[in-house]
Amino acid sequence: MARGQEYVRAKAQEALDATDGNRHEASLLLRVWAEADAKLYKALTAPLLGNLAALAVQRVVAPQTQVGRQRKPIREAELLAAIGSRNGQSMSSTRTVGAPPQGSVRHKQAVTLLASAYRRKPAG
Repeated sequence: MARGQEYVRAKAQEALDATDGNRHEASLLLRVWAEADAKLYKALTAPLLGNLAALAVQRVVAPQTQVGRQRKPIREAELLAAIGSRNGQSMSSTRTVGAPPQGSVRHKQAVTLLASAYRRKPAG
C-alpha cells in the first residue's frame, strides 16, 4: 500500500475511533480534517485526480457536441397521422398470428395454485 494511503487509512481509523464507529460522522470528521491537513487532502484526492482531470476536459468539450440537445417537437398533425395509420406498429404487431403456445403441465399447476391462493383470502 502506498505511503499516502497508509496515512489515509490511519486517519480514517482515528476518525472511526473518535466517533465510536459511526461511519457517517467519521466521514464528516475526516473531511474536516482534510480541509485543514494538506497531506491528508492530497492523499485522499490523488486516486481520483486522473478522472477529475478527464471530467474537466469533457465538460469543456461537451457544449460543442451537445449530447442532450433539444429535439424538434413533433407537430400534432404528424402525431395524429402516426396514431391513425394502419401501417404503423401497434402493441400486437410483433406477435405471430394465432393463439399463444400451450403452457406446460407444471406451469398450469403453478397458475392454478396461485389463483386458488388469492381466492381463499381470509375475511378480516
